[in-house]
Amino acid sequence: MLISVVMAVYNGELYLQEAIDSILQQTYPEFEFIIVNDGSTDKTIQILNDIQDPRVRLIHLPKNVGAASALNRGIQEAEGKWIAIQDADDLSYPSRLKEQISYVKDHPGIAAVGTLRKCISGRNEIPKKRLRTEEFSNYLVSGEHLRAYRFYINPLCHGSVLFSKEIFKKIGGYDPSYKICYDYDLWIRMLEVGSIHKINKVLYHYRIHPESISRKKQPYNEDWLVASTHIKKIAKKQYHDTRDPVFLVIGNSNACNEFKQICSLSKLKVDCYLQSTDSGTLEAIHQLIKKQLIDSVILLEGIQYLSIFQALEEKGMEWNRNLFKIWAGYWN
Repeated sequence: MLISVVMAVYNGELYLQEAIDSILQQTYPEFEFIIVNDGSTDKTIQILNDIQDPRVRLIHLPKNVGAASALNRGIQEAEGKWIAIQDADDLSYPSRLKEQISYVKDHPGIAAVGTLRKCISGRNEIPKKRLRTEEFSNYLVSGEHLRAYRFYINPLCHGSVLFSKEIFKKIGGYDPSYKICYDYDLWIRMLEVGSIHKINKVLYHYRIHPESISRKKQPYNEDWLVASTHIKKIAKKQYHDTRDPVFLVIGNSNACNEFKQICSLSKLKVDCYLQSTDSGTLEAIHQLIKKQLIDSVILLEGIQYLSIFQALEEKGMEWNRNLFKIWAGYWN
């Protein structure tokens, strides 16, 4: 078996049948489809049990364990060398698997390959402008860009990715401590051992819901927690893990206040937060680096901070070594 498609679903009755059909109708027919019912209490069980296609294997978990753990279970049972993820409320284009397996055959040794995504509304209509905003990561296509911008933004749409089961197992699978961004954490760890590519073509429809884009309904920004945790690891390696690096953070007041909460979780040591971007501030940062009072800088980048990164590079700082940037746009 070359491909195993794995889906985890929890109370997904509304869009589940469409998502399943988008896989069963693939032009590349030779795959197994493992669906893990993560303790659903709605009509999900009935929808799954009505499936007649012999390629489908069902795993019913007695209670809800979370998507990361459910996916780990499904992948553990998978026989394929390559794992294709399909989210339970999204849609794959009919040629998705065919084009992805062709791509990995033409690019031996890669860890994973994703695709571009088109964002669509769920039951509640999302403004078209906001849907286009959610497609921002489509601008990252080449393997070099995916690696370079890995801390800036989650570079891949989870359900669009086909990845090596061998590499997945090697790096320990999904981390269940992340409730939402377990995929983002996985991509960063995969990039430590291999390359990730993206087919420059829309092969996946990603459904957007109001609750998925509202920062107010999230206890904290888990994307930032993932990014800051891995940034800390990179910075710490420069000191051979003998001490925790000290950071300076630049951003607007909202971004800095939110990032303070993240630092309490990731244990990132921040000496100070700055909001000014004038030349005097840049020189002060440079002097702090020279005097070894801080080791690295994180820029919580908004539109008003576009020139900061370049200015710090001109001072001799290196991107993804002691200079990092994280997207900090505020939509709401």
